Amino acid sequence: MQNKPDKIRVSLISGAVIGAVWAIPGLNLINCCCCAGVMLGGVLAVYLHRQEYTDEMEPMESSDAVILGIMTGGVAAFAAMIFNLLFIALFGDVAREMLRSIMGSIVEEMEKNGTMPSNALDQMKSEFERSIGQSRTVTGILGDLFVNLIINPLFAMAGALIGYSLFKPKKKLNNTPQAQA
Repeated sequence: MQNKPDKIRVSLISGAVIGAVWAIPGLNLINCCCCAGVMLGGVLAVYLHRQEYTDEMEPMESSDAVILGIMTGGVAAFAAMIFNLLFIALFGDVAREMLRSIMGSIVEEMEKNGTMPSNALDQMKSEFERSIGQSRTVTGILGDLFVNLIINPLFAMAGALIGYSLFKPKKKLNNTPQAQA
């Protein structure tokens, strides 16, 4: 029997895909739905890994999917940070401006409807601006990396287990008749 295929290459590819999804403004909103982008990356990792198996190799096990998901999630955390910084350097902070626009619309609607007291709206605006300002400091970037190093492996592992259940080899039924003694 041959050894199982290496997981590193697949983890790097899938982690880079997750990192890109996490960093591209607009596309990153898919992660608002239970980190769906990260989970899909875990499914992708299992799919790509499964493609490398041959008939002579031991079959893929659920433990392989768990390890693959954790590795992919770890790579994704670093890839997301790198892609995020790259997008900010190339295009400016598009995500920050998008958030400011959304938040401005919400606050404007609340002011118009009178659903919140004006001092609460002022406090909400100042806290929002403070948190946006802190998100692009070294401390904010390292904090995001730390959180992503926890969240991404967990959700990528869940996605990898889902992928394992989708792509695992089907068991062959033995339909040969038994000999009577």
